[in-house]
Amino acid sequence: MLKSLQARLTMLFIAFVLLVVVSVGAMLWGSEAQKQDALLINLAGRQRMLAQQMTRLAFDSGTGEDATNAALQETEQTFDQTLRALRDGGEVPYLSGATVTLPPTRDAAIRSALDAAALAWEGFRARLDELKQTPRDASSFSTQLKSIEEKSSLLAERADAVVHLYEADATEKVNRLRAMQVGFLIGALILLGAGAWITRKSALEPLRALSRAANRLGANDLATAVQVEGPEEMRALSASFDAMRVSLLDLMSTLEERVAQRTRELDALNEVSREIASQLDVRRVLNSVTEKARILLDGDVSMLCLLDEAGEYLMLKSASGADTIQIERTSTINRASAVLTSHQALVCSNAQCVGGCGLLSNVHASSHVVAPLRIGETTLGALCVSATRANSFSKESADIVTKLADTAAIALRNAQLYAQAEKVAALEERNRIAADIHDGLGQTLSYLGLVTDQTTELIAEGQDERALAHLSRARNTIGEATRQVRASIQNLLDPAPRERKLCERLSEAARELEEKYRVKIDCRADENVSAAIPRETAEQALNVAREALENACKHAGARSIRVHLGRENGSCFIEVEDDGHGFDPDAPRPDTRGHFGLRVMQARAEHIGGSLRVESAPEAGSRVTLTWSA
Repeated sequence: MLKSLQARLTMLFIAFVLLVVVSVGAMLWGSEAQKQDALLINLAGRQRMLAQQMTRLAFDSGTGEDATNAALQETEQTFDQTLRALRDGGEVPYLSGATVTLPPTRDAAIRSALDAAALAWEGFRARLDELKQTPRDASSFSTQLKSIEEKSSLLAERADAVVHLYEADATEKVNRLRAMQVGFLIGALILLGAGAWITRKSALEPLRALSRAANRLGANDLATAVQVEGPEEMRALSASFDAMRVSLLDLMSTLEERVAQRTRELDALNEVSREIASQLDVRRVLNSVTEKARILLDGDVSMLCLLDEAGEYLMLKSASGADTIQIERTSTINRASAVLTSHQALVCSNAQCVGGCGLLSNVHASSHVVAPLRIGETTLGALCVSATRANSFSKESADIVTKLADTAAIALRNAQLYAQAEKVAALEERNRIAADIHDGLGQTLSYLGLVTDQTTELIAEGQDERALAHLSRARNTIGEATRQVRASIQNLLDPAPRERKLCERLSEAARELEEKYRVKIDCRADENVSAAIPRETAEQALNVAREALENACKHAGARSIRVHLGRENGSCFIEVEDDGHGFDPDAPRPDTRGHFGLRVMQARAEHIGGSLRVESAPEAGSRVTLTWSA
């Protein structure tokens, strides 16, 4: 008995294919046999027609009837050739001058009927030969015709008998073919029934049993064994299910302990990650990572190394528990390339590890786990935890070190970015203070120096009243400078100074300079243009406009200045236009000591992401335009 489902289905398939092949072969054979039988019946039936034709020609034959005798002779030859071909096989003339080849007749009854027809043919043919030699006016001619009619009737009866036998044989073949087709149909139904039974017994019932077993396993019923009878495949699948049941039993017995242990490890890792991520000092981050990694994995030593700027060496930056363990200070990339190119931690045991922690000497590398510090595709360094005991670290330890290294890499990068941000903030604050000193105190001191020189000249010339007026203006300027210095100090000490709109501060600065330099300044601001401008941006824009106004008043000799604050195409702008002397912006100018105005204005524009455009020509005034995104 076939034991496997595959073998059973294969045998069923082969039987079905053989049944189809035999059925098609029988149909083809039956079709060919029917064609052959139809040909034989047609030729046998033609013999009767030929006998009647010869009888009719006999009435017109006789001595001297050459044409009739020739036609009769041709008909005799066709009849004789056909009769011999029906009996012994051979070629026989058929339609339109064509010939067909017949096989010899093997049926005894048909051969006997053909022999009888041949005997009748011999007598009929002898009478025809005598008639052809007899004149038509002879007295024996009519007697011979009567004898030919009798022989013709006998020959026609023998030909009909042959036709009936051929028809009976053909009918028998058709009946046999029908019986075979019925047998094929019965066989196909039997095969279909067998296939349905095999499918049910060998596949469906075992699969239902396996489905019930799977449902039991899904309902945590692990005590009931899985035993399914059936072919080999189903028994193997049942054995796999039962092996899974046993494995689940073993797993359940230790699952609670493993879950509790894993929970403790994850809690510790979470606590360590929070503590590391809360540090913003690079040195503290490095020391915290190495210390927590050693404690978390119960190692003897932990180290954290960072790549140098050239990316050629791993430099030891922090170590924990290294008092009694000999370590190196640097490692080349070749010794740690496997670590730096990996996305997971590498576990090394029994001092047998290729590409492990290159900083450990062979004496102290009995067991360690090392993971790369990566952010995306960027590698910062490596974290290594080592123990003198062999096989101290498992796959779970490698996962913990990998997660810890990823967290450490992010914390380290945050600390580095924080340090860089502090440096950038300090640099920006220095630049801002320098610009404020230049725009405020520096301009004021320059003005006081000019007033002092003028006062000295007036005193020397004896113009005491004008000298006193200059001294009064100098005193007012000193008071204004003192106010600006106090305001600057207040801005440095006050983290949230009072907000004022840019248009108000710009108008105030224009009035101040208008009074100071006795110049007409027309200040105009579009409605609500400064409502959404951030404080820092407004501060920088105001300083740029003030510097442009100072230059127009002091250096350009302007009599009239126009200031416009507006918005266009999604950008804000401040335009300062004067009617002063003007200059050539493209012409080289020597650096005058203390005059850093244009460079400071450009720096302020770049600081707020804007652009500064200066348009001027000799004796054609100047136009300074600051533009920034709203």
